[in-house]
Amino acid sequence: MRVIQFLLFFLFSSHLLAVEQLLFSDKEKEYLASKQQITMCIDPDWLPFEAINAQGKHVGLSADFMEEYSKMMGIPIQLVPTKSWSESLHKAKARECDILSMLNESPERSAYLNFTAPYVTAAVALVSRSDVLFIDGLSALQGKVLAMPKNYIYEELIRRDYPLIQVVYTKNQKEAIKLVSSGKAYASIGTQISMLRDIQEVATTNVKVAGFTEYKSVLRVGVRKDDELLLSIFSKAVDNLPPQKTNQILQRWYSVTVQSKVDQTLLWQLLVVFFLISMIFVVRFRSIRQFNKILKEKNKQLERISQTDHLTGLFNRLKTDAVIKAEVARAERYGGSFCVMLFDIDHFKAVNDNCGHQIGDKVLIEISNLVRTNIRESDILGRWGGEEFMLVTPEMDISGAEKLANKLRLLVQDHIFPNQIDITVSFGVAEYKMGDSPDALLNTADKMLYKSKEAGRNRVTIS
Repeated sequence: MRVIQFLLFFLFSSHLLAVEQLLFSDKEKEYLASKQQITMCIDPDWLPFEAINAQGKHVGLSADFMEEYSKMMGIPIQLVPTKSWSESLHKAKARECDILSMLNESPERSAYLNFTAPYVTAAVALVSRSDVLFIDGLSALQGKVLAMPKNYIYEELIRRDYPLIQVVYTKNQKEAIKLVSSGKAYASIGTQISMLRDIQEVATTNVKVAGFTEYKSVLRVGVRKDDELLLSIFSKAVDNLPPQKTNQILQRWYSVTVQSKVDQTLLWQLLVVFFLISMIFVVRFRSIRQFNKILKEKNKQLERISQTDHLTGLFNRLKTDAVIKAEVARAERYGGSFCVMLFDIDHFKAVNDNCGHQIGDKVLIEISNLVRTNIRESDILGRWGGEEFMLVTPEMDISGAEKLANKLRLLVQDHIFPNQIDITVSFGVAEYKMGDSPDALLNTADKMLYKSKEAGRNRVTIS
């Protein structure tokens, strides 16, 4: 037994350097050296927080965090596939998985789980039909129908705090939004960023974020109750992840910002309008018309914020991903083709390390503007995450896309950047073929980009 433990310790020696930096105890180090993997359950349908994609892979915010924690602990984290959040909770209770990657703490869950400190916090919003002006928190839903997925944390909170709300349970958040859209439910509840994404996925135009709750989604790692050593190890990893790494992950998946102060302003405007209604009919008519105009503008601002990268002004990843899916659907229905170009800045980490993040941000902005002014009006440019960008070129074949990519590559190469820094970019280009899924198309572009990097960077590789 001692020999086996020594061999396992040797195999993980490179990882244990990171373990040493986290100041793990001798018992924790021995535990990590002997444990082959940590098994994990997740919510399989909760993007952008987490999901299991068509290839059975863990994706989303928690996937990126778990990758970093795995490196810090020096041990692989293995996904246990499930088909629903309820199934994941069931497996956690049965100890068929060591951890749940991302969830809120509650008394009910504390019966079979311990929890780390939070690593992501999100606002909890209320979604309703567009003809509902504003929802002033959950107290406004007393006696109304609220749709939400089964076994989400809000189930416990609403049962405790708002027992008069009529709750209808659904399989997932998208089904809850569909009930709201059809008028079968008055509202649905969920984290703001996941709601906005699911509204986009459902492709409904008569649903919006209409208000916020007093709750916050404070997301932690849940660790099986009978493994105190694993809790201690995971807590150290969560507590010691560098803030800059956390910010990079959040920027990659979560770029929507809404100020609750705006909604309070709308509430006061609503009260003023109803006061005027009680005074005179003519003022009522004019005030409502003015109010609707303001509300429409606020909704436009919210939609713009939800689709835009705050630094470059380009489409964010959520919007760009939706554009690619729409182009695939269009090509499947009407024929034709298009290309996607995934490109990133070569050695961008060195720019941040040597010149600082302010110069790095200026480089990102200048490249965004340079590319944006040298593509067609019909082309769609988005920031894919960090130093990566995505360009979608409708009605352009692979030959035209290769020429455009090389043109852009040379423009960047010859451009004078701040501090006279030499900047180059590498491209991976993929052409849509009939029957390709969005994930397959993106995977091809990513492989082409990887080949450009392997071949020496500052080049274009096509599929």
